[in-house]
Amino acid sequence: MMNYIISNDKFISSDEFKLNIEDGLLYGYGVFETILLKDKKLIYLKEHYKRLIKAVEKIKINMELSFEKLSFYLNLYIQKNSLENSVLRVTILKNCDSFDMLITHREDKYKASKYREGFKMEISEFKRNPHSILSGIKSVNYLENIYALREAKKIGSDEVLFLDCKNYISEGATSNIFFIKDGVVHTPTKECGLLKGIIREKIIEIIDENRDLRLKQGFFSLKKLLEADEVFLTNSVMGIMPVSKIDHTVYDLKKYRITDLLIEELSRY
Repeated sequence: MMNYIISNDKFISSDEFKLNIEDGLLYGYGVFETILLKDKKLIYLKEHYKRLIKAVEKIKINMELSFEKLSFYLNLYIQKNSLENSVLRVTILKNCDSFDMLITHREDKYKASKYREGFKMEISEFKRNPHSILSGIKSVNYLENIYALREAKKIGSDEVLFLDCKNYISEGATSNIFFIKDGVVHTPTKECGLLKGIIREKIIEIIDENRDLRLKQGFFSLKKLLEADEVFLTNSVMGIMPVSKIDHTVYDLKKYRITDLLIEELSRY
């Protein structure tokens, strides 16, 4: 007997609907990567692929997808959609003993004016759990992130800050966080339940190669963050974004010497 599902307002046979409903869609069993397309060039594609491989291995998705094949599909997608500057998303969903891949795109919404203004952040009531299997991967289980972010945007903020279970700072909904105090760059350790972002890793490399810069990774309290001289966020789409406000604490972007230096260094990296 033929089985049917309803997708929006259409009846579709279960054979025709190619995605596995139970794993990928009903249970959110999957991961994704978000890749910047700039001037028809995919930025840090190899780094995204390596992180994707680690994620599917961690949650045991049997994905046979070479870097060359992924690159082929992405470039074909870019060509078919006549894209030059965009944000591409590769989603991998578990399908029994195999996988389904979705490629989609959206507009890059970060404007130059926002970098001049800086991001405003709210502190989320939700906590990052470093012991969760979802810790450190870009899981399609993004409800907590999106819910918290949308609530923050309702009151005029741009991003949220998550603390971990011990109230150390962890990350944003879509970003990693850095802060500078007395000339030293600080960022939470991965043991705080954060995603090791592509740009986060590039910033760490830049600092390691610069004798005039110092980096400290560790467990940092919210109080220490709020007392910082400079704060910035990173992700693969926006690069480095200065932070002008966290909760009720305001930062002076005109004094952001090290943040500006890192923005300049990253542009050449």
